[in-house]
Amino acid sequence: MIQNAKRRYEHLTDGKLVLDSKKRREFAFAAVDTCISIYINGRVNEWTPVPLLSRFIPQVADLLPESVLPNKERHCLIAELLYKSGMKLGGLPVKAMQFMSLRHDLPEGYCEEFSKAQESTSFRSPAEHVQKILGKFPGLEWDDSDEFVKSASIAQVHTNCTWQGKPAVAKVQHAHVKEEYESDLKIMADLGQHVDKYEEAKGAAVMLKSLAEKLAPTVSSETDFTKEAANQDRIQKMFAASHSDVVVPEVFAATEMGLIMEKLPGKTAAEAIACWKRGEPLDIFDRQQRNVIYDLFAQMVLKHRFFQMDAHPGNFMALDTVKVALLDFGQCCEPSPKQVTLFQNFALTAPTSEEDAIDETKILSWISEMGVKVATAAEAKASADLLFFGQKSSIFPSTKEIDPELMPLLLISFYLSRFESEAAELRSHVGLKDQADDFAVLKAFRYVAEALNRAKL
Repeated sequence: MIQNAKRRYEHLTDGKLVLDSKKRREFAFAAVDTCISIYINGRVNEWTPVPLLSRFIPQVADLLPESVLPNKERHCLIAELLYKSGMKLGGLPVKAMQFMSLRHDLPEGYCEEFSKAQESTSFRSPAEHVQKILGKFPGLEWDDSDEFVKSASIAQVHTNCTWQGKPAVAKVQHAHVKEEYESDLKIMADLGQHVDKYEEAKGAAVMLKSLAEKLAPTVSSETDFTKEAANQDRIQKMFAASHSDVVVPEVFAATEMGLIMEKLPGKTAAEAIACWKRGEPLDIFDRQQRNVIYDLFAQMVLKHRFFQMDAHPGNFMALDTVKVALLDFGQCCEPSPKQVTLFQNFALTAPTSEEDAIDETKILSWISEMGVKVATAAEAKASADLLFFGQKSSIFPSTKEIDPELMPLLLISFYLSRFESEAAELRSHVGLKDQADDFAVLKAFRYVAEALNRAKL
């Protein structure tokens, strides 16, 4: 059945749809409602919006199963439909899949499909668009062969380039991204409200509303590569001055839709995860390198007070030396005075041991002070497991409210804690010595916060 589904879905990868905000909303809701029907009924019933979805994907009616699917096949079918639909839309749906790809505690299918969104090449900007953007950089030579192009939510990256004779990477923003991103944030919040009535999606409304509210101000910087280049230069100088083990690629040139930068030798964490899943014993991102990554984010947030907040595995790299590199500076945050205080308190009071984490009353007090409101101590523990400890949990936290001011730090904690647990597990499976530390990220933040307090004395 799944093999048939895969054949039926092939047409979904035939290029990205360009839709206005109204049609993007119709497509997104139609895809989600179809998936809900598959999940609840094991098939697509007549009442589902197949006719509406067929306006965007004419062959979608072909997926109607002849009989009710068992649970495992339901999840695999839903995961593939969501992935292919998301890649068809591009933009924020791709970023959402990157976010969820670290949830290896979800049923089979979701992590496997969504992880493809980390560095997918299943959709590409048209060649004429790429020529228009990159042609503005005299001295740049690039290769647009599939093997040298990686495509993600905002842009595609050409990895085999030279800039004035130097190895370089060229980043090309997809057309229509800014308009799509702005409308997608509203669609995301509305979808959260739409699915929140289902038990499995409880908490979606609060989580996605807070996320949309905090991401909205970053749209202008993430879709203007001259601003991203300025962010990258600022963080590069930050780490260069401290002589740390962190490398940030040099920016060579930038326009609003094109960015040329230094090419670094190494592999991203997303590439490492893919290698481990294939059974390859790639010995990078061990305990030492992971701790460097957690420390660099803690230093940015608490010491330098300017930080990259998109900490998914495609955005940090293990270099051919012992050092690590940080990539992609479209989403950066310069915290307000309120956020500075909030982030410092978060770090100083965070649980850093099993003994601390087992006390649900303390966890309730901790996350409440951070602006995460829940009804019970048990819900507090479940929310902390999801957002801060990288543990198995529900899809969304069971919260009544999340302070949007916390979201940048919450995103970092979510990404890094999930990476910690997944990296340790996968490395162990391929025979590399490793063990997860559920509190490694929080320990890094606590250490930096305490060091800063001592320095004030």
